[in-house]
This record gives sequence, C-alpha cells and structure tokens, in this order.
Amino acid sequence: MKKIAFVLVCLLTLSVSAQESNKWTIGVGVNFIDNTNSQDGNYFDVSNWNSTLSVSKLTAQYEFATNFALSSEFTLNKLDSGKTQNGGEIASNLAYFGWDLNTRYNTASLMKLSPKFSIEPVAGFGLSWTDSTPNQSINAGLSLGYFFNEYYGVRFQTLGKFAFDQNTVGNNMIQHSLELVFKL
Repeated sequence: MKKIAFVLVCLLTLSVSAQESNKWTIGVGVNFIDNTNSQDGNYFDVSNWNSTLSVSKLTAQYEFATNFALSSEFTLNKLDSGKTQNGGEIASNLAYFGWDLNTRYNTASLMKLSPKFSIEPVAGFGLSWTDSTPNQSINAGLSLGYFFNEYYGVRFQTLGKFAFDQNTVGNNMIQHSLELVFKL
C-alpha cells in the first residue's frame, strides 16, 4: 500500500508542478490487458482481454525537448480466472497495478502532418504488481493521438510489456489504452 501511495504522490507532484504552458499533458482513460498469444495461434482474441471498464489509467507527460516527452503512466486492472496468460490459464481472479515511465517521440511533424496529430513510438521501463507479486518490465509500443483544439484530444496506445521475471502470472502482456488528454 505504501508503494501505491508513493506512486500517487509522484503523479500528483508531476501534474501540480506544471510551469510552462503546453509542456505538460495529462490523461485519463481506460486500459485493456491483451493476453492473446502466438503459442496456440490465438491472435486478436478480444474475449481474452481483461478490463475494469472504468477509469483505470492516469498519465502525466512532460515535453522536455521538441517532440520528445517523458510520461508517467499509472494503470489499474484485473486478470480474470479462466482466461489465458502466455499459453496457460489464470487460476483465480487477480488485481493488477502498473506504473510505467516511458519516453515518447512525436513523429507526426516528420511526416508533415498537422500539429493536431501525434504518432509516437514509446519505450521505457515498468513496475507492476499482480496480487502484490512485483515484477519489472521493458516497454515498447506506439501511441496515436488527435487534438480537437489546442488543449483537448484523444490518444490510443498499445504497449508491449516484457517482464524480467517470466515465472509469474501477469508477466508478458500487451496493454491497450484509450485516453482523453489535456494540455496544460
């Protein structure tokens, strides 16, 4: 519980300490843990996804150089019993908590797209707890965004999480998210 409180304080500190306009972006949304896998040829099986279908993702992002940003992402979810995880079956319902620190690079300007669009390769490091069992991961993914105006937009992100400890439930996964984002 102390770790969760620490992460929440870090997120709040990041969002409150915003000094320069439009350098900070905050997001709120939902996330889906995608356990489809290649071991049994079971690609894109949405029935195997886990979600809470409530607000389950918070993001604070700071653009530290042109097109480069650092984001702190906090996610809550659950892993349902009976669903597949890396070729095996999850034995009981489990709570999932994740905190990721990712770098982002907006490539939309390289493609001569409007500033309303963002196309960002994402890479970083993650910490997760599945029913209090900790794990760490290397993250890689892609984020697509669209801003309706200078301040408000939506973002869809798919992030692969490759765990250090392969012997725990909730180790490797793909995490999809959909967020409303706000530039400060």
